[in-house]
Amino acid sequence: MYWPMGAPQIYSANRKRRKDHGGYENGEQEEAEDEMSGTILGLRTSRSGHLIATITATTLTIWQASPIVVLAVASRSKSSIRSYGPNVAVFLRPDASIAVVQTSNGFLVTYSLAVDPNARVYQQIREGGKHHRSSEVDRLILEQERAGLREVNIKFRMVIRIDAGIAAALAQDTEVVVATKKPAAVQCIRWTPDNAGRQTSTELTSRMAWMQKGSSIVAMVYDRAMSLAVWIASDGRAYAVQRRPEAHNESDESQRLFRGYGFHDPESDDLKATKAAINARFSLLAIGCQKGEIHIYTARDYVGSIPLSYKLVGPASFATTGPITCLSYSPDGYCLVTGYEHGWALWSVFGKPGANSFAADAKISESNDERWLMGASNINWTDSGSGLLLTCPNDSRLWALEMAKSAVTSCFSSANISRTFLLSSSNLMIYRGFNLPFTATISADASLWQHVAIAPVYMANQRPIRSAVISHDGRYIAVAGRRGLAHYSVNSGRWKTFDNAEAENAFVVRGGMCWYQHVLIAAVETDESYEV
Repeated sequence: MYWPMGAPQIYSANRKRRKDHGGYENGEQEEAEDEMSGTILGLRTSRSGHLIATITATTLTIWQASPIVVLAVASRSKSSIRSYGPNVAVFLRPDASIAVVQTSNGFLVTYSLAVDPNARVYQQIREGGKHHRSSEVDRLILEQERAGLREVNIKFRMVIRIDAGIAAALAQDTEVVVATKKPAAVQCIRWTPDNAGRQTSTELTSRMAWMQKGSSIVAMVYDRAMSLAVWIASDGRAYAVQRRPEAHNESDESQRLFRGYGFHDPESDDLKATKAAINARFSLLAIGCQKGEIHIYTARDYVGSIPLSYKLVGPASFATTGPITCLSYSPDGYCLVTGYEHGWALWSVFGKPGANSFAADAKISESNDERWLMGASNINWTDSGSGLLLTCPNDSRLWALEMAKSAVTSCFSSANISRTFLLSSSNLMIYRGFNLPFTATISADASLWQHVAIAPVYMANQRPIRSAVISHDGRYIAVAGRRGLAHYSVNSGRWKTFDNAEAENAFVVRGGMCWYQHVLIAAVETDESYEV
């Protein structure tokens, strides 16, 4: 259902200061890289997908997701590095209002992220020069350049010391959940104190009857849609965990913060869990094992009925792939991406293998410095699943790989199934082989794919595109973004959009779209009701 498109775009936050020295011929200059350069150690995206956070050993960098540009950088001082240790991991509150940086000495350094609606970065000002003839796209690009990008201010908030050491952490809407080492426990630290003035609550893993005695937590993932977390223990077991509602009495039962059920019990060391991912749309839990195998479980309910659904075997031998470094489901749940020490691979939601990097020639990749083919340390999806963000071991660059996905993943309709119709971040791809005789479809000279650029005006205001649908006869197409919709006639090659911005922003397509002959039917949500 997902296919990579071409080579990735490369982004780097390295800033170079130019130092002028006299005596150089032809104005030679020496360049010195500052401390922003360095290996990217962590990568996170906000829930909306609009902001990206990365860290090096000494810096926190905030990026805008579309287009990908650096908005702000926070660099820690040398005294801070000596006191708290270098950065090792980064976490983002889901609304991207707070960033949390974990240090090697067991501290959590928190920063507030505030978007200034009036300040702009990268604003271009063009003076002189009149363009008497300019297309609508050119005018739109010029307006965007003049408007610039909203500035993000990073402000230091506080430093939280975890005396017991940090094994894993999660940043949630109301609190930070920290798994400690000695003693093995789970600590919940609220962003703001509750009505009773309490800000911290702790539960020892030894008091959790559903956990194996003597084990500690080494990794955690959480999904808001399912209100479910997956904890991986030091003994290789995996648990499905939910947060208990807060109780105000002082009984022993009320002091229990979590309830959970074990669902992955390894039979050997090779099957010990190391990574996890949650698919809320299909109620699946993915567990990456120590030797590269992936076990997929079905979460039928919240009382422990989580049977094994199927297993995924790596695209190559373990000696070739190396251990699993990360797992992540696409936002629509149709694709699973797996990062390995020496590459990456894609799988469909129910186990069909897709693209992977292990077919590439290692010598050519190394000679061309194509690190994205040789290993992945962090992989995140962009806002609507239209691309992948990768970071590589010992590399300071951010790799953005564009993806094309079947329109069925965005709108499950009979026309999308019967006609091959692909959607990327800014284009539509229609397979025209159905309209040609059989002898023409096997010819390499015939262009069987029609590429359609989505209306620039609609893309600028309503990106990302979340759903697309084609008519049964292949003559009409409709797309829907954050708000409103636009439709396209294949025969005339023209887009139709709303002339009035208020009308376009008045509704959101929630329940999908379909074509009945030349009539478009959409299930939408307005501010007051649901309508068709």
